[in-house]
Amino acid sequence: MNTNEFDKTDFENGHKFELMVSTALEGKAPAGFDWAAFYKTFGRQVMTPREMAIHIWRGYSFTPVWATARREENFVSAGHIAFDFDAGDETSSLDYLMRVGTFAWMFASFGYSTPSSTPEAPRSRLVFILESPIYSPNEYRAVYQAVAWWISRDGSRTDPACKDPLRLYYGSKKCTVAPNWSVLGKASIDVVMAEYKAAHPAPVKPVKATVPVTPSNGMKAAKLAQLGRTVNGARDGERHNTLLKMARLAGGYIASGALDEVAVVAELSAAARGWGDDEREIERVIRDGIANGKAEPVSFQQAAPLTEMFQ
Repeated sequence: MNTNEFDKTDFENGHKFELMVSTALEGKAPAGFDWAAFYKTFGRQVMTPREMAIHIWRGYSFTPVWATARREENFVSAGHIAFDFDAGDETSSLDYLMRVGTFAWMFASFGYSTPSSTPEAPRSRLVFILESPIYSPNEYRAVYQAVAWWISRDGSRTDPACKDPLRLYYGSKKCTVAPNWSVLGKASIDVVMAEYKAAHPAPVKPVKATVPVTPSNGMKAAKLAQLGRTVNGARDGERHNTLLKMARLAGGYIASGALDEVAVVAELSAAARGWGDDEREIERVIRDGIANGKAEPVSFQQAAPLTEMFQ
């Protein structure tokens, strides 16, 4: 194959974009390769899709644009997104990927056979040239993920490693190239992103269940004693009301399982006995208060401070 076979200029729209290219290596890097020296050979260049395809056909590498060093924090822009298909079967062949009606057939600028491809085990790469460059690594990953999902609906799985915003792609000398010279527009990307988000809604964060705290014996004894002290310390004219309130509160504790009813009746009865009132009346008030309080179960943690009950 020679470069004249790329002369489908009638279909190329003349769109130009920026990328990083090097002509220091043909094909894949050998063992013991000097990567640091290799990255120094990359330079920024503006190309058309056809010029990029010829660069790759000659065996030369390319990446999105970076500054100073090839690290994510130095990401500048991406005018293309590439997807690898390494299944080694029909689904990773150019004929299958670029068949009529697929997303790649409509929007890929071109596809080419990668250096590891063989007739028995085809491996391919699709290159999508973007109408508008991407200037954020996170946006690059988001667009990559959405487009990869859309392509997968046509029956082919992409290599997830390609979502690296500054991924280095080898050229493939005298490879098979399937040209479209299409450009993936922003409007089309927006549709793909919307469809992807609709199919992959954000997970709902589980609501952390409140684990009820089981009162210890010490907590129960302290709460009983507090109820008793409140009743015992009630002033004349407030005793009946105080006893009823404490019994009602205790009823809520009993209903939630925090206190035992027998223990509550004994504690409140003993506290009120010093008043000299009729014991049967005291027990009636306690029983009425407890019965009323059971309608609203309450834990020690949920109950309002006793000081608030007398405001």
